[in-house]
Amino acid sequence: MALTSGFRWTVSQTDGGLLLFPRSISGVHPANYRADERRQVVFDRGGVLTSSDIEVEQKQKVADSLQFIDGLELDLPEMSFFPAGVALQAEEESAAVVAGSVVAFTDGLNGQQKSDVLNSTLLAQLAANKKFDREKDTDKWYGFYRSVLEQVGWVVPSFSFAKLSVAGSRFTVDRAVVALLQAIATGGELTVAKAAIAALKALPDRDRRVVLFESSSHGEKLGNFQISACGVSARDTVVMKIGAFHFRTNERVTRVLFFSFPRSSTTMFQSRQTMTLNEDVYEQVREAIIKKLGDKADKFIDELEI
Repeated sequence: MALTSGFRWTVSQTDGGLLLFPRSISGVHPANYRADERRQVVFDRGGVLTSSDIEVEQKQKVADSLQFIDGLELDLPEMSFFPAGVALQAEEESAAVVAGSVVAFTDGLNGQQKSDVLNSTLLAQLAANKKFDREKDTDKWYGFYRSVLEQVGWVVPSFSFAKLSVAGSRFTVDRAVVALLQAIATGGELTVAKAAIAALKALPDRDRRVVLFESSSHGEKLGNFQISACGVSARDTVVMKIGAFHFRTNERVTRVLFFSFPRSSTTMFQSRQTMTLNEDVYEQVREAIIKKLGDKADKFIDELEI
């Protein structure tokens, strides 16, 4: 059977035979294709493909990811001072500020899984910041943010933003975040997300975690930030429920989650997604990500006590 030209193909072994997944040469790893984008061609066990074909394709996929990571340029946002870094405890509820994101964890994740989530999401932010204006070119920013995450092992649906609709003359975003995540998060995930937001709110304005999040997530009247809750599925897969927001307003924003936005002069968009991490893929690029981040992980990740 002839394969379509213009595509590279990956092969997966299943009980039913061999599955081929096509992708554009410059496209996303086929192992991370979303179900609605996946095209499969099934060969029975008597087909011409061999285990060597599969091994070659898998090695090529890893090589592509390593080359992609090596070629990334990372932005270094301006801050008043740098935080001291983070060492989250394993198997405990915890949370952290990650540049312009807040990430909360249920008690099901171990220390390595938490580190992988924090490092990969920081890498995606800093690479997207370098490529596109975080506050003014949000569509392209999220497109590249997603691309980076996919390259390192995350399965990421496309971000589809809808305008936030609120009642009253003013509103705060913390309530919108909870309402957004409530539709996709488990009870435990929602609990840690709420706890992380409350922990950030309780900190004084000049706390290093507040400075880190505020300086990374918005300017005076424009902003782009994410709030995430991470857990582990029944199959021990790392799952991240993410609420993404970007906005424009006519008033100077201070602390973005708790600022009283004027409804009449604010345009805010939101998107919710469920992402899963292929740890087999991530394991093969973990050291390359750590090397690429260098000391940026210590500077742009800091723990929130919840």
